[in-house]
Amino acid sequence: MDGILLLNPIFEIFNNNYMPHGACYFWEPTTLWSNVLGDGVTAFSYYMIPGLLIYFVNKRKDIEINALLVAFAIFIVACGTVHVMMIVNVWTPYYDISGMIKIIMALVSVGTVFMLWKSMPELLKIPSPAALQEANDEIKSLNENLEDKVKHRTKALEEMNSELESFSYSISHDLQIPVRAILGFSAMLEEDHIDQLNAEATRKLQNISNSALKMNELIQGILEFSRLGRKDKKDTMIDMNLLFNESVNEIRAGDTTNKEIELNIKDLPAIYGDESMMKQVVDNLLSNAVKYSINQDKIKIDVFSKVTENEITYFVKDYGIGFDEKYKHKMFDVFQRLHDENTVKGSGVGLAIVNRIIVKHFGSLDANSDGKGATIKFTLPKKKLLKPVE
Repeated sequence: MDGILLLNPIFEIFNNNYMPHGACYFWEPTTLWSNVLGDGVTAFSYYMIPGLLIYFVNKRKDIEINALLVAFAIFIVACGTVHVMMIVNVWTPYYDISGMIKIIMALVSVGTVFMLWKSMPELLKIPSPAALQEANDEIKSLNENLEDKVKHRTKALEEMNSELESFSYSISHDLQIPVRAILGFSAMLEEDHIDQLNAEATRKLQNISNSALKMNELIQGILEFSRLGRKDKKDTMIDMNLLFNESVNEIRAGDTTNKEIELNIKDLPAIYGDESMMKQVVDNLLSNAVKYSINQDKIKIDVFSKVTENEITYFVKDYGIGFDEKYKHKMFDVFQRLHDENTVKGSGVGLAIVNRIIVKHFGSLDANSDGKGATIKFTLPKKKLLKPVE
């Protein structure tokens, strides 16, 4: 019994002993249906607006007034429900329920007004179409100026590089003349007057000849490095297996170490590039692998590759003396050597040429050493590129 008494207030809100609203219209069809249709279309529109606001909130999570938009959505749903109840009340007088919905709508509307007031500073910051257009025009102008600056600086850099290449080429040619003279006169002195020289003089003469030969080797390295900068690429598909095998056979034919060279090649994919340049890369890497394997009775070189979606990486691994990785950053610079002349002879140009060729093919070069030899790897794009990958 007590339970029923407690439920009485709830039942009271469904009390429809009042006169339906249609009676106020005297059930006149035109008046009745014009009000019903007006409330119905209004309610439908009210219910559609929150859906669009929720869609907007989900798409633009960056906007800081999302809470305000949600409050608006709740307020508009409440307004729509009021209009629905007005239609219901035309035939069934649930005025108590209608009143409660209006109270809820009133509370939501007050809250929405408060949130709108708090959000007003943020709303005022929203730029106008004219301001947006002005900002876009300014960005466009800055981009155009930036492009002009990039073009001018690129042109200046190209001219500077061209001048440096011409300078190095000219200097190298000019240096060859006195070096050849030194070599020639040293040879003539040794041939014509060797009997007149004592052991110390002979040693000094040999040092002069060796120094001149070393100078000539460096000059040839500069010339080769300089020529590479002016050389145009002629790209074709390159059989890398054939290139490595041809190169090692040439090294075996001209090798003076009298050591057996074992080249283990795992099937290598072909690559698109300049064949003569890639031949230089392979020759230099295999020659280095042989040269730095002086501590091995039998020279072993492994060549293999790794293929990814857009790139191919080729590895050349030897089991020689290796190098200290803390100096690795110097390996690919001109005349930078990680071992002294007494350990391994060389000009310090070979890997610099390799690096320049790989960069010219829009690739990258790297090396590592684990104390049991060294591995040089170069990575190239699978497809022909017109410009470097960003």
